[in-house]
Amino acid sequence: MANERRAKLSEQTSDRLYEMIVEEHRYAPGSKLPNENELSEELQVSRTTLREAISFLVTQDLLEVRRGKGTFVTEQLPAKGLDLTSLANMRSRVRAEDLFEMRLIFEPATVALACQRATDEELKQIEKKALHVEEAAATNGDWPLADQEFHWAIIKASHNEYMRRLYPIINGAVNEIVQISQNRKHMQETALADNRLILEFLLQRDEVGAKHAMSIHMKHLIQILHKP
Repeated sequence: MANERRAKLSEQTSDRLYEMIVEEHRYAPGSKLPNENELSEELQVSRTTLREAISFLVTQDLLEVRRGKGTFVTEQLPAKGLDLTSLANMRSRVRAEDLFEMRLIFEPATVALACQRATDEELKQIEKKALHVEEAAATNGDWPLADQEFHWAIIKASHNEYMRRLYPIINGAVNEIVQISQNRKHMQETALADNRLILEFLLQRDEVGAKHAMSIHMKHLIQILHKP
């Protein structure tokens, strides 16, 4: 059980390091990471856990360890894959529908994995993100961004590296579609209602229910896209 907990912690640590490098750009390609003591203190993990996280990112060609010199970000970061954000400029309903059909394929499976793999703390974070969507909608805030953060928290809780990398790629296109949609208000109402159902099943760790709820959510959004 202790080994399993440590494995999950090292996985979370590698996720955090990945975010710091690829998404937050805190360390440029070719730059050296802080020494082991500094980095383990910043991430609030043991040096053993940090080493395991670094080892994983080395296998992903994101980091390299130079003997006697330290750990460095690789000069050529791994390609994220096909840049689907170009779809943001394709404003036809057909292209938008394609994008949500793509989400229909992988997000129901992802939320089912989250039911299995999420830590209790991750479930609390997902619940917190869901409440943030509600607050943003009630105060005329940026609810689409809050909604994306809710879905992103679910993706991370699935602990699937490829799904985790896929979501940010399509995120920009999804946001563009929501921003220009003529049915933005309907999308908001649908997101709020569907998110509550998704969250309910997630907190119960009900894989089947969560999977169906996410599938229904994506189908609702596709139906909205068909409306003039």
